[in-house]
Amino acid sequence: MSSQALRHGAWMLLWIVCEGLAAAPPALPGLDLAGAVRRSLETHPELAVREAEQRVQAGVQTQAGLRPNPELSLEIEDVLGSGARRGFDAAQTTLSLRQVLERGAREQRLAVAAATSGQFEAALAERRVQLAADTAQRFHQVLAEQALLELSREAVQLAGQGVEAAARRVQAAQVPAAELARAQAQAARARLEQEDVEHRLEVARYRLAASWGAGAPDFGEALGALQTLPPAVEFAALQSALEASPGLQRFLAERALREAERQQLLQQRRPAWTLSAGLRRFEDGDDLAAVAGLSLPLGLRDPVAGQLASAEARLDQLEAERAAARVEWQSQLYAWVQELAHARHVAETLDHEVLPALQAALEETERAYRRGRYGYAEWLAAQRELLEARRARIEAALDAHRSATDIDRLTAARPALPDPRP
Repeated sequence: MSSQALRHGAWMLLWIVCEGLAAAPPALPGLDLAGAVRRSLETHPELAVREAEQRVQAGVQTQAGLRPNPELSLEIEDVLGSGARRGFDAAQTTLSLRQVLERGAREQRLAVAAATSGQFEAALAERRVQLAADTAQRFHQVLAEQALLELSREAVQLAGQGVEAAARRVQAAQVPAAELARAQAQAARARLEQEDVEHRLEVARYRLAASWGAGAPDFGEALGALQTLPPAVEFAALQSALEASPGLQRFLAERALREAERQQLLQQRRPAWTLSAGLRRFEDGDDLAAVAGLSLPLGLRDPVAGQLASAEARLDQLEAERAAARVEWQSQLYAWVQELAHARHVAETLDHEVLPALQAALEETERAYRRGRYGYAEWLAAQRELLEARRARIEAALDAHRSATDIDRLTAARPALPDPRP
C-alpha cells in the first residue's frame, strides 16, 4: 500500500472519530442527595398548587380585616297622600348615615383567618418533609442499583474467567466437557442478572426524576457514599423531637383553628349594633332637625347553640386523634430505630467477619482449582458466596439509609436528610 493511501486512510479514520465525538450527546452532570431534594422542593407540581393556595390565604386574611362600609340612606315621608298631605307640601325628608358596630367580630374574623393560614403553613411544612424523604428514598434506591450493577459486572467478569479456565482444563483433558458447559451456562446467567439490574436501575432513575416533575432522567450518575452507614440514634433522644415533629405541629395548628372558630361562635352571641345619625327637613315649615338611632337585635334565643356544641365536639375529637397519632408514631419511630440498629449490625458484621473470610476462601479456592485440587463446583460456590455477601452488604446499607430517612420523615431531626425548609 502506498504512503498516499495510508495517509488517506488515516485522515478518514480521524474524520470518523471526530464525527462520532461530535454526534455523541453531552454527558449529563451527576446528582447528589442535596441536589435531588432541592430540585424536588423547587419544582414538584404539588408544591406549585400549594403556593397558589398561599396566595388564596393572603386574600382571605385581607378580606377578614375589612370593616363594613357605612350606609347612606334617604327617606321621604308624608307625600302623595290626601288632604293636607297631598303632594309634597307636608313632606319630611331624612338623610342619614348608618354604621354597623361589629363589637369584636372583625377581630374574630382575623383570628380565624390567621389560624387558617397557620394550619396551611403547618400542613405545607409537613408535606415538604414528606416530599424530601420520598426523594431521598428514591435517590438511595438509585445508589443501591448502581452498586448492584457494578457487582453484577464483576460477576460477569468472574464467570468469563471461569469459562476460560474450564476451557483450558477441558483442552488438557483434565476434566470432562460438561465442566465447560456448566461454566458457559453460569456466564450466561450472570449476563442475564446484569441485564436485570440495568433495567431496575433505569426504572429507579425515572422514579427519581419524577420527584421534581421530569418526564425522563435529566441527570447523570447519582453521587453518594451508600456504603457509609448513617449514625446510630437513641430512641429516648428522639422522643422530644417527635413532640416538635411536623405531624404533631399540624395537629396543634388545626386545634388553634378550631379554637378560633369556637371563639368566633361565642362572639356571635354579642350581635352587631347599627348606629345611625342624620338630618330631617320639614317642607311645611322649612325646618331642620337632627335624627339619631340605635338598632339592637333581641337575643331571645341562642343563635349558635348547636354550632357551638359541634365545635366543642370537634375539639375533643381532634385531641383524641392527636393522642392516637402520637402513640402510633411513637411505635413506628421505635420500629425504625430498631431497624436502623439491625441494619448497621448486619453491615458491620459483614464488613469485619464475613467478607474478609469469604474473600480469603475464594482466593484459596481459585488457586486450588487452577492446580486441579478443586472442581468447578467448589470454585463457583466460593464466588457465589462472596457475591451474595457483597450484595447483602449493599442491601443492609440501603436498609439503614431507608430507616434513617423514615426517622427523619417523622421527626424532622434531619440526621440523614437535607433541610427541607424553604
